[in-house]
Amino acid sequence: MNTKHLALFEQVVKTGNITQVAKNLHVSQPAISMQLKRLEQEVGVRLFTIVGRNISVTDAGHTFLEYVESILSLEGQIFRSMEEFRLGNRGRIVVGASPVAGTYLLPKLLLSFTKAYPDITVEIETSTDVEIERSVRMGSIDVGLTLKEPDDQLAFRVTGYSQERLIGIQPSPSFNSRTILLSGDVLIPLNDDLDLDIMRLDSTEAVKQFVMEGIGYGVVLESAAKLEVSNGKLFYWRDYSPYPVVANVITRPAERLSKSVWFFLNHLGK
Repeated sequence: MNTKHLALFEQVVKTGNITQVAKNLHVSQPAISMQLKRLEQEVGVRLFTIVGRNISVTDAGHTFLEYVESILSLEGQIFRSMEEFRLGNRGRIVVGASPVAGTYLLPKLLLSFTKAYPDITVEIETSTDVEIERSVRMGSIDVGLTLKEPDDQLAFRVTGYSQERLIGIQPSPSFNSRTILLSGDVLIPLNDDLDLDIMRLDSTEAVKQFVMEGIGYGVVLESAAKLEVSNGKLFYWRDYSPYPVVANVITRPAERLSKSVWFFLNHLGK
């Protein structure tokens, strides 16, 4: 089974439009349709139906896609591992991070790691904690940095990276409001005795800007508001008790880690 055909199938399914995939790959639409037809003939079942320029995936196609993602992920791991043997001390790892962890925690870690291992290339992908866990399990990313422990801890190697806190912020010492601003990419615990209206925003940076404008209180990672608090642009919200969180690095089981990933994990304790 040709992995190029599998990659094409994955792209068509996720795009949902053969014409768009043809444009992206700079090939003709009939050529793509022919390759997909051959793939269906090879597996012996209908994987999708074509409706105009779009496709509708069958139940068999959805199941087939799960295997395709695993095969392509494993292929990527193979090439990265073999690349290390070919290049000696060089290598490449893919790091996935949630938006908050990727913005406020990863840069410092990445800077120190790349200084220590300048010949290891690091690629960054940003996604939700749930998607990061799935990608690490499948092997499409090598390392995940999240602010929550995996739901299935037995499926991962979990390494604590740093102790963090969620803190409350307000625009001035005498501020009073019934609104609390939250970022959707972090699970925020709230004090039970607070009677507030919740407004969710796209990012921590948006929360900080809204709070500075006096729209409401905010709850953010302490690292995210450190500069604004030190400059007097934001103040601690005293009625919110700081909540401890741990930044975790998750990887696959030890026997499936490349040399470059081991370098990354060993670097965490330095």
